[in-house]
Amino acid sequence: MDSTGTKKPAVIAVSALISALTWFALVMQFYLSMNLYMAQGRTVAGALTEFFTYFTIQCNIITAAGLTAVALGGFSKSFFFRPGVLTASAVYISIVFLVYNIALRGIAYPEGWARVADELLHAVCPPLFVIFWLALVPKQSIVWKDAFSWLWYPFFYLVYALIRGALCVRYPYFFLNVIEYGYPRVFINIAILMLVFLGFSMLYVFIGKLTGKKVAA
Repeated sequence: MDSTGTKKPAVIAVSALISALTWFALVMQFYLSMNLYMAQGRTVAGALTEFFTYFTIQCNIITAAGLTAVALGGFSKSFFFRPGVLTASAVYISIVFLVYNIALRGIAYPEGWARVADELLHAVCPPLFVIFWLALVPKQSIVWKDAFSWLWYPFFYLVYALIRGALCVRYPYFFLNVIEYGYPRVFINIAILMLVFLGFSMLYVFIGKLTGKKVAA
């Protein structure tokens, strides 16, 4: 595939299908979460903040937005169409899949529609997006320095999570819980996470360069 932004039917169909599934899961999770938070006596503002604090939610919104943009306009130079942005999104959603299925699965046991939303956001939509990236996203323009720029978002997210936790005593993930583990342990966890992000970023750049060479050949 070239990177000129041509609207190919296969690209439009696949991106539209995955984006629709991701938006469906997000809307379902939003409805269920808001009902739960409000039943616990939260304010609307507090419930909204809690929902959008989760890295899983943010990353699925990012991938859904990128897929929607591609479905509507193909690949172009606009922000969400850029191969570098879509590759960064693939890195982030890969970490969502990895952390959930290695560290978080089994901590909670959602049932019914909550289980459906949980599995879609953590175990179904993430690999579908990665497959979309591998098969359809043009990668020739991706360079090694991109891997380092992609670290800013998770870094600022982790800083935000710690600041919010210090103010509200609420942490989105157990490995960021300073009350339970203390700052030294949490900082080690963050350092490990950032190394994982960097490793995946480098891996995706490598894949991009490898597949880009094949396309060029």
